[in-house]
Amino acid sequence: MPIEARRTFRLALTVTIALVLAYGSGISVPYLAPLLALILTLKPAPPMPLGKLLGLAVALAVILGVGLLIAPLVEQYAPVGLSLVAFGLFVSNRLSLGGDKAAVGTLLAMSLTLISALGVFSLALAQTLVTMLVAAVVIAVISQWIVYPFFPETDVGPDAASSAEHSDGGVSENTSALRAVVVILPAYLFLLINPTGHTPVMMKSIVLAQSPSVIEARQAAVELLGATVLGGFLAALLWFGLKLSPRLDIFALLILCVMIGLSRKLYVANATRFTQQFWIDASVTMLILLGPAVADSAAGKDPYQAFLFRFGMFFLVAVYAWGSMVLLNRLGWLGRRKQEVAI
Repeated sequence: MPIEARRTFRLALTVTIALVLAYGSGISVPYLAPLLALILTLKPAPPMPLGKLLGLAVALAVILGVGLLIAPLVEQYAPVGLSLVAFGLFVSNRLSLGGDKAAVGTLLAMSLTLISALGVFSLALAQTLVTMLVAAVVIAVISQWIVYPFFPETDVGPDAASSAEHSDGGVSENTSALRAVVVILPAYLFLLINPTGHTPVMMKSIVLAQSPSVIEARQAAVELLGATVLGGFLAALLWFGLKLSPRLDIFALLILCVMIGLSRKLYVANATRFTQQFWIDASVTMLILLGPAVADSAAGKDPYQAFLFRFGMFFLVAVYAWGSMVLLNRLGWLGRRKQEVAI
């Protein structure tokens, strides 16, 4: 089997199995597991061994504990707390640019934002989210263990690192990390208003902000806004399909089919005119939108109104990220090359 096909099926099956394990086990916020499975499996490489997983679980608990420690500062000494959050986001985004440490950077950003905001609202709820994130990481790695022997990585084909583009168009790591802070901080302030209701918006902001920089404003609009619209469309399509037959096996089958299509765009060279990051953002948007919609339906809430609200907020976040990129570009903060912005 060609290397691109193995990578395609490995990513799609890992996300699907993580979804089945998470929803089947009944953990809270189950969509975190397939989301983290996607993030951990994007870079084609063998899954971490058991010893490393145990070490990661301990390190993850420590990382997430940082959010619990910052929560009182955000509540009682807002300037100090927000400054620490901003500095931590800068560090986490630097880590996310390192390839092998991208998942660590994403988890650190989640800790600094989600955990600290929930800690201001309810310390018990924040501690519960810490447990859920650790469980989601464990489920994601177990899913990798199950799938990888059937679709192993080889030395044949393009470099594994090329599967998830990190081309920044000449932008320095410090500049990219600073741009991410500019994108995430307003979403964090918005999260503090309603930590339980605005969590998906915060997660979208984190993933969006840690995407590689794009110099051309027109290309940035396609990357940021187009991926958000596509992700929303796929989430709505899956939701209506699931509504016809609300069963876990049907849910898994629908996710598998869509993820195979998206994964193919990621790994097959010249399969699309869009960049790989476009398809990553679309996949993340789809999972973050679909998960809460399923939870709302199971809880007897109106999923349509909540879905439209979340999608509207996702789109506004993407517009803000694009606007920030254009502004920083005009100010000369993005890119070392002299390049005119085409709007």
